[in-house]
Amino acid sequence: MRDPEFQDNLDLPLQFDTERQKPRTNIWRRLSRVMEVVIYVLLILAAYKLFGPEWQRQDELQAEEVRLTQIRDDKNSKVVKLRQEHRLLKTDKEYLETVARDRLNLQREGEYIIRIDRGEEE
Repeated sequence: MRDPEFQDNLDLPLQFDTERQKPRTNIWRRLSRVMEVVIYVLLILAAYKLFGPEWQRQDELQAEEVRLTQIRDDKNSKVVKLRQEHRLLKTDKEYLETVARDRLNLQREGEYIIRIDRGEEE
């Protein structure tokens, strides 16, 4: 049964106590923004924790690659020198004689050898 005095008035706006609700809404908005920032910071820290050691390892590997490249270049230059010396020893008899006399301390008759030690240059 319906109350005869009740009238449903849909045109009237609903009235709320807006003064009391606004600060409460602002607090929740601020807290949600703070939580959003905290979540982003935690995601960045998690990414750094996950990928940080890999980035460090990559830097170490690049330094190792530079070191090994330098060693390879030094060895290649030594190989070139040794190949040149090998070719000269096989083809140039005068060079072969000079090297043999120098390394074996040999001398011809009437020849005097004077050695000068320059210290540790090489």
